[in-house]
Amino acid sequence: MSREGYTHFKHFLVTSASPSVTHVQINRPSKLNAFYEPMWIEFGQIFDKLSYDSDVRAVVLSGAGEKAFSAGLDVQAASEGGSFAKKGDVARLAVAFRRHVDEFQKCIASVERCEKRTFTIKMLPIARG
Repeated sequence: MSREGYTHFKHFLVTSASPSVTHVQINRPSKLNAFYEPMWIEFGQIFDKLSYDSDVRAVVLSGAGEKAFSAGLDVQAASEGGSFAKKGDVARLAVAFRRHVDEFQKCIASVERCEKRTFTIKMLPIARG
């Protein structure tokens, strides 16, 4: 069942595994759950919110699909926009790029800063036969 207050996220399914355990599922299996800017911003928002949610005692993080937990950064999406596409003064671009990377790292590190126990799992298909 969806966890109340977490249903507006586009790239993540946030559900209640039990009353005090939240399951966060990366939900972009067509791209092997690879992250691009809107995703990492959502990721940070989710884990920052979970950290302060008094109803949550533990978090399980998984990836949708059978092929990958997450492929990491969506390099194609990153190269098509954002800091890589800008032109201009090299020094200003370098500062903007560093700030962009810092923002990315802050969002991704939110799982590390989360005050709740967090477990990461990879769902594997079960061979039948």
